[in-house]
Amino acid sequence: MIKLVRRTAVAAGIAALSLASSASWAASYTYDFKTFFDTSTTLDLLDTKTLSYSVATLNIADVTGGVQLTLSQLANAFPAKTGGTFVEALWLAGPNGTLKLTSANTSLAFGSGYNWLLPQIKDAGYTYPWNIDFASKTFAEGETTTLTITGSGVTAAAFAKAGTVPMLNLGNIGSPYTGLLGLNTEVHFIGKLQTAPVPEPATYALMGLGLVGIAAAARRRAA
Repeated sequence: MIKLVRRTAVAAGIAALSLASSASWAASYTYDFKTFFDTSTTLDLLDTKTLSYSVATLNIADVTGGVQLTLSQLANAFPAKTGGTFVEALWLAGPNGTLKLTSANTSLAFGSGYNWLLPQIKDAGYTYPWNIDFASKTFAEGETTTLTITGSGVTAAAFAKAGTVPMLNLGNIGSPYTGLLGLNTEVHFIGKLQTAPVPEPATYALMGLGLVGIAAAARRRAA
């Protein structure tokens, strides 16, 4: 009986580890955008405020060959000019790859992509090689767009651990955030990580193997 339990435990563990190694592990990170650089505070360009609601969310998830970006601009109460706010650009730090828009509701502006030679230094000194620039006033409130970035070493974890945070340009902004002389109509929001990835399949497999071992030991003691 004891030998049978041991064989069952070993077989279950091997099967679990085999499943883990063959499964495609997909990490997924979700950010929301509540904190922004207050352009109405002209004497302190790095002054920030945090809203009680999100103006947008971003999910970065592993897919075959790279990552998928799902960016949603939520219906929000942020001050806007006629027509509401629009997402103008998303700034990211991460590895180089091929950018592709996979939804048809909006379009990318000329120059969108990765620039390793001249990465942009934005508010608070954050540096971004990725500038995903949307065509002006096309990405409205309530809309979601999806994109992919594919290439060697392109993973969700690589973007999440790039040493900076996503930044979002929200455009068509109204008073009091129109800036000096009302010339600036964009406000920059920084993303906050909301969800960490679930454990890898291998972790679940090892946990399962451990539980099987504990059960086998308990049965031996009971016998």
